[in-house]
Amino acid sequence: MEATTLLITLPLILFLSFTTNGVSARHGFSIVDQPPAVLDTNGDKLLEGKYYYLNPAIPLPRLYTAAIIPGVYRNDTCWFHIGVEVFHFRITGLPVKFSSVVSNNDSSICESTDLIIEFPDKLGSVCGGSSVLKAEGFLFLGAWGDTTSRFKIETFSEPSNRIYKLVYSSGKVVGTSTRFDETRRLALTDKPFPFSFRPI
Repeated sequence: MEATTLLITLPLILFLSFTTNGVSARHGFSIVDQPPAVLDTNGDKLLEGKYYYLNPAIPLPRLYTAAIIPGVYRNDTCWFHIGVEVFHFRITGLPVKFSSVVSNNDSSICESTDLIIEFPDKLGSVCGGSSVLKAEGFLFLGAWGDTTSRFKIETFSEPSNRIYKLVYSSGKVVGTSTRFDETRRLALTDKPFPFSFRPI
């Protein structure tokens, strides 16, 4: 009788233990492991489909400003470089919007999730027909939502101070490559370039 009771009780204890741990693990995954939301320069959550200025978060002399400036090649492809101008020629660059590759119920953009980065449609009309950012060594416009256009936003350093880096699907980060004319062109590198996101 005692042996029979033990055989029944032991599996029951193991089942309850497993079930309890499973519930805890599921709750832990949904709460603890959820990536934090990306914040704009105002401290608000970055929202999918809303336009933001992609600002270079670099130290500059007084009265200077920096922005992402497009350059157009003769073959109709667009590449991007960092332009630095004095204040009275202030430039804001071009706005971008973000779309999650995997849709979710929340419209906010979270860190370390696959994203599509898109510039205004008007720019796409002079850049091969697509306004989606892609990477093939350097950063261009002209992707159509394939793997060449997938990026992630991650914290640049701790504390984040609302400054981020862009990580390409290959694991390379978006940095800069200096050209012969001293312009800094956005490219895939091992050293990340800092960005912030300013709402329009």
